Amino acid sequence: MAHSIRKRVSPAGPPLAVVWRRIETLRPDPANPRSHSPKQIRQLTRSIGAFGFNVPILVDPTLRIIAGHGRLLAAQELGWREVPTILLDHLSEAEARAFMIADNRVAESAVWNNTLLIEQLKELSFSSEFVIETTGFEASDIELLTGRSALGRAKRSRRPAARPTPTVASSGEWWQLGPHRVGCGNLVDAIDAMLTGEERTVVVLAASPAAVDAMIRRWQASTGLSARHIATGRGFAAVAGEAPDGG
Repeated sequence: MAHSIRKRVSPAGPPLAVVWRRIETLRPDPANPRSHSPKQIRQLTRSIGAFGFNVPILVDPTLRIIAGHGRLLAAQELGWREVPTILLDHLSEAEARAFMIADNRVAESAVWNNTLLIEQLKELSFSSEFVIETTGFEASDIELLTGRSALGRAKRSRRPAARPTPTVASSGEWWQLGPHRVGCGNLVDAIDAMLTGEERTVVVLAASPAAVDAMIRRWQASTGLSARHIATGRGFAAVAGEAPDGG
């Protein structure tokens, strides 16, 4: 059986060769409309440090940079002396400037498939080969996307959150602190306590039972006395289960 074999036709344009050039020979374009934040440079530095300089810098015949300003800054941060470049000598001045804009703008039109992205990040978070931030996503970004720690297994080893300490005081109850009263209730109760209290009595209406507990403990520590529940007469420590009820 005869087979027809066709040679693949090369795309239009001259062949492109990667050439390593010294950093000081490259010319950043002052008219480059894209700026690079310190955060992005850190991301590029992580990526290049982990995976190598896999995307060459594109330059014109004068070695002016057309694309790759950020990668050059990252390489300088890493202390590199040479970087890979591709010479685009088939583009006119206008074409080079248009390509500079298109190279950045077209990439902005891409969107993430969040389902696939989350699956990839979850799988990579278990890898010990590199730090997950080399993907360009910060740990906080990954946690928001995946609902889990970016450290993979590390989250499982975290201790469970401590349970909140139960309060001794309850809403609507009042405590006697020497001549004073403190409680968590409403304004009517507070006024009633003031009218029925002894002379020079201070009545404090707290916002929450926890605030009542805190005030009682502080008063007891400073006076050495024991607060008593107005309705039952029991001491604060006894109600809290910290000591037997004393006289």
